[in-house]
Amino acid sequence: MDVFKIFGQMSFSKIEDIEKRTFFYLCGFSFFLPLSKAVGNIFLALSILGLIHRLFIKNDDVKLIFHEYKKIFYTIAFLLAAVFISALTSADVLYGVKKFLEKYISHIAAMLPILFISCDKQKIFTLIKLLFAGVFFSNLSVVIQGFLHFHKDVWRFSGFLPLMSQGSLLAIFLPVYAVLIMHVQNSRLRKFLIISAVVGFLALLFNGTRGVWVSTAIFLPVVVLIYAKNKFKAVGFLLAMLMVVGGIFLTTPALSERLATIPNLQMQSNSERLLMWQSALNMFEDNPIFGVGYGQYKFAYQNEYILPEARERTLEHAHNNLIQMLAECGIVGAAAFIFLWGYFSYFSLRCWFKEKNIAWLLFFCGLWGMMLHGLTEFNFETSVNSKIFWYSLGLCIIYTQIKNFNPKN
Repeated sequence: MDVFKIFGQMSFSKIEDIEKRTFFYLCGFSFFLPLSKAVGNIFLALSILGLIHRLFIKNDDVKLIFHEYKKIFYTIAFLLAAVFISALTSADVLYGVKKFLEKYISHIAAMLPILFISCDKQKIFTLIKLLFAGVFFSNLSVVIQGFLHFHKDVWRFSGFLPLMSQGSLLAIFLPVYAVLIMHVQNSRLRKFLIISAVVGFLALLFNGTRGVWVSTAIFLPVVVLIYAKNKFKAVGFLLAMLMVVGGIFLTTPALSERLATIPNLQMQSNSERLLMWQSALNMFEDNPIFGVGYGQYKFAYQNEYILPEARERTLEHAHNNLIQMLAECGIVGAAAFIFLWGYFSYFSLRCWFKEKNIAWLLFFCGLWGMMLHGLTEFNFETSVNSKIFWYSLGLCIIYTQIKNFNPKN
């Protein structure tokens, strides 16, 4: 009731009140984004309406934001243009454009509201804490499912999210936890992060996504060594973790058996991916410039390009971000995707090494966690993972704006 009372006292057209409402919506979006696609979308829609209302009344700062980070926005525009052109060249233009609006415009919109409301560090940290709380409860739901229902035949769990979406969430946040545990000074916050990391690790085991196991095993040590001031201690910690994790896998048959399937190319899941990738590359060879058309992979694969040896006849994507882009959007789309990946990596690492801006190192963690898992899963357009990616980019930009704010300018 207090919330409705506060909202009732707000002016409809005052900038300050519009931004307060939008911030409230963003709080809801931050918390529910990792928990519920439907509820998260409601808060995102309200946030975007708040943004439109705000820009209708005050928009003189739009050029400032876009000019400050014009290379980032040009990189995004390049990707959008490539995918949109591919949609226009597809056999079903209306479906291609509809999917473009759904998978790109609506997802990228998640980064915009935070850029145009008055924020200070306290508000930014509130949004980040709510996001981390949502991720914690999402991971906790996986762990609870695992402890309640685990047995030798059923032991893969995903909590509130689809299995692969939850896997990508873990690939994004486990390296982030590792860096933040080393970075934060507040003891209470560090305890929360350690607990979150432990819960996330257990969720990683119960989720059972091998691509996330591999990406985390490769990438988490990399970011620990990037951040760590004392490399010897970091190496010692990583070796101790390796022994603990190794012990868990050796003493848990379900885990060790699944781990052993990773290099086995005869296993159904592995062999099927190889066949899918070959089919997708065949699409690219036949349509090298713009691909088979954005939104047309499913139809092309199931009706023309599926190989006779394939057993799973109803798959809808290529289980690989880059190969999916090559098949659907050709060399133009793949080039835009690779450029975005490369430039965002360069920009975030430059900000870390040059300015020691922790926000951009965390973004780098999320970017590579998501993209490494994206070598065996098509997660770039998955609603939860994609929105977290773009929303995190917006948070990094506004955090840097506040951090570098000069009252004299």
